[in-house]
Amino acid sequence: VPQVPQTLLQFLLVSGRRRSMAFEPETTVGRVKELVWNSWPNDWQDERPPAPSYLRVLYLGKILQDDDTLKQLKLPSYTPPEPATPTVVHLSIRSFVPREGSVKKKRRMSRSGTDVGRGESDESASEHGGACCCVIC
Repeated sequence: VPQVPQTLLQFLLVSGRRRSMAFEPETTVGRVKELVWNSWPNDWQDERPPAPSYLRVLYLGKILQDDDTLKQLKLPSYTPPEPATPTVVHLSIRSFVPREGSVKKKRRMSRSGTDVGRGESDESASEHGGACCCVIC
């Protein structure tokens, strides 16, 4: 039986809790969030969000988009039984439900440093909770 390549992710919560899970490289980030939420550990119930849409996955300081596959993001994969080193990603839990259609794709910046193609001012973005940060201790 041929082995299927896998991407091993280690999810790190702000609380310091960690959990590793393996996925096929063609799995989308949105599907990863669903699978993580559906298999939420019993001893983590105090941190479980109401739905997968409350989860954000961050890798190298960037929020991963639901439509991207792990392969498109160039996350390392392995073929069992070879040993695998997990790729650490941060799992952030939103305190509010995201509005439908509020997830913005990556922004393009002009050479002058201004936004291109969004048509939304910084003031408007902050009104809608568009700011986010990742603190690593």
